[in-house]
Amino acid sequence: MQWTQYPNKCWVAIFDDETLTNKKIIETDKISYACGRFKSQYYQTIWAADNGDIYVFSPSYAKTMKDKRQQTTLDAGVVRIKAGTEEFDPDYYYSIEAQTGGKSFIRCWHITGDYFLLLMYDRPLTETGFTANQLAIYKGETGKLTYVTGLPSADLISGFGNTPYVENGYAYMAVTTTEGYPSIYKIDPVGAVVTKGVSIEATQISGVGKLQPQN
Repeated sequence: MQWTQYPNKCWVAIFDDETLTNKKIIETDKISYACGRFKSQYYQTIWAADNGDIYVFSPSYAKTMKDKRQQTTLDAGVVRIKAGTEEFDPDYYYSIEAQTGGKSFIRCWHITGDYFLLLMYDRPLTETGFTANQLAIYKGETGKLTYVTGLPSADLISGFGNTPYVENGYAYMAVTTTEGYPSIYKIDPVGAVVTKGVSIEATQISGVGKLQPQN
């Protein structure tokens, strides 16, 4: 849920079941609204870890709003709803910007366990010309953010796939550069390292997946 007139708060609606009939709304003032954004597109930033804990990520995109009444003063950060509860964990909060020199992210995805993949901006949202050309791993339990190693130089990266493919604890992401053909990279979240895989003779790859054989 997003209310731009309250940029220094985040609301999460909890429903009893898939009918979306009965709901409970909880709020926190530790982060701004939990939603990645690019022009008219909005991206999911609320994900469950394997143990059922819910991690709520906010990129603090409200920092880019022209109207000061809609601008947040809060860092891009993460809060948590523990499994089996319907309240924000009062002891859990981590700032993304405190670990990145003020940089935020546009999108995030769950990979495995409590590891999450973040598509990072190259500069703070308070500056102009920011672009998302870096990847990082967030470890839920420790709140630590680690930039991945093994990717091409950020100044050569022109785009990533729309969403990673996840299997057996690894994520696979298409990476397009201004030099050579786009390639698929295997991301190890535990070591925050990527390995280059197959290159495709194309100008861009929007996604990667796997077809399951039918018996």
